[in-house]
Amino acid sequence: MISSFLTLVIRIAILAVFTFLFVVLFDHGPDDYLTNVRKDFTRLVDAVAPMISPAGTKSPASGT
Repeated sequence: MISSFLTLVIRIAILAVFTFLFVVLFDHGPDDYLTNVRKDFTRLVDAVAPMISPAGTKSPASGT
């Protein structure tokens, strides 16, 4: 039971990573791919961090 749940979580995580990488490739093309991955990952962290941080605290990704 636990191993099947763990397998499901790992598969979903791998799917999310590969989907993110494909979207970056589709949006920006293969030129300067690693720089575009870093930019989009930073943009994703900046968008998600305020949603998961408790109210009244500043997220470390905001830089302030």
